[in-house]
Amino acid sequence: MTVTKTVWGIGTPRTLRPIWALIELGLDFDHKKILPRGAGMGHPEFVAMSQRHKVPFYTDDRVQIGESAAIVSYLSERYGNEDQLPMPAPGTAERAVLHDRTFFVMTEIDARMYTVRLHTNPPSGLSETYGTAPVAVDAAKQYAARGLHEAARWLADGRDNVMGERFGAIDILLMSCLDWALSYDMELPTPLGDYRDRIASRPGYKTSMVQNQPIYMK
Repeated sequence: MTVTKTVWGIGTPRTLRPIWALIELGLDFDHKKILPRGAGMGHPEFVAMSQRHKVPFYTDDRVQIGESAAIVSYLSERYGNEDQLPMPAPGTAERAVLHDRTFFVMTEIDARMYTVRLHTNPPSGLSETYGTAPVAVDAAKQYAARGLHEAARWLADGRDNVMGERFGAIDILLMSCLDWALSYDMELPTPLGDYRDRIASRPGYKTSMVQNQPIYMK
């Protein structure tokens, strides 16, 4: 049976994540290219599934979910294998470490970068809606920088990816945050800069970056 997979959303680091995961897994999907806070957010089909007024949003034959880390983790669990977005077995130490690092990236880096976005001037920010707040932006950048230094420790042993040899869901989450930080002129600590350059060479990353650009909306 063919399962229809649909991703709603385009144009942000968070919408990049499910697009990238699906591409890495070699899965076909329908991409509804609606912008955050755009007219598409009022699409009747979208509103019927979610009242969050947020993208990304993902649906298939089993789920309707909207948190980007949850989507990427779900896709890894359902479709991943040893070579493509592997997921450690439940109850293992490796799974516990993966959860720890996933939640850390989302709460200590992603959330702080979003604070920066809220109070930064357009086109990269939303200050026209949420107001300028230089003190909050500076504090959020400093907080995120501490998180980036912690993430750098995960790679200090020379590993290629966060969990070791294999590229996985956590790498998608971290990489999107690194690009986000760079867009706000934040410096990446060693060895995160080298890691970022290495991940950026992946064909899946390049393809998903193109797919996530609003200029390609149809």
